[in-house]
Amino acid sequence: MEKYRHLKLETGAILARDKTIHLEAIELSPGESTAPRRHPDSDLVVLFYEGRGTVRTADRTFSFGGLRQAYAPAGVTFEITNTGPTPLKMAYGLCPNGPTEVAESRDPKIQSGGFTMRGIMQVDRFPDSGLVRGGMFFLEPGQEAGYHSHDGAPEVFVFLQGQCDVPIEGEIVHVGPGDVVCVAAEMKHRLLNTGTDRLVVWLTVTPNVTPSHTFYEQQPDGLYKRITPRLDGKPILPPSR
Repeated sequence: MEKYRHLKLETGAILARDKTIHLEAIELSPGESTAPRRHPDSDLVVLFYEGRGTVRTADRTFSFGGLRQAYAPAGVTFEITNTGPTPLKMAYGLCPNGPTEVAESRDPKIQSGGFTMRGIMQVDRFPDSGLVRGGMFFLEPGQEAGYHSHDGAPEVFVFLQGQCDVPIEGEIVHVGPGDVVCVAAEMKHRLLNTGTDRLVVWLTVTPNVTPSHTFYEQQPDGLYKRITPRLDGKPILPPSR
């Protein structure tokens, strides 16, 4: 089994792709638009990481510039337009990996749970959904996130600021701004801020299962034993690195 993928946040890169998520780095040229579209079976998550633009829905227009994140539940019709003089760059994710429908126009009916725009410098998370969980995550210098995994759900990290070590099942990935790490489902991992700046990370976990995290306890022989019960009926693996 592939433990993880380590990529760069560059236009055209497929950052994550399996049945639970399709996350791709795309861009719109100045004046270019997606035209009205919807994803009938997938929640949408977007990280706008360069440029300026608008998102139009049935009843409102969101204008933004610089780093922003966005979320839309399945079925919401929207249109993204580049309103700036440079390319509008984004990580565009479907959770799960589903089809795109082009709409003739934005649905005039106000849709519940419409497009949500959020910032990136506070702990802003996506609205609660069974299809995806995530948003912004931060660690101060020297801090670390506990060793954990996610049952049946891969986790994708997009690193925006700071330096970080990501131990994954005995291997260590060194990352900085512009790096993307996709950790496969069931793989144990943690984050350690190794720099002098705050670590700023955008992340997704797909789908959003319960319990959301599986934690481990290190044994005298150095192996890690699962301490969170499984709720899906699958067997618990023996202690490992």
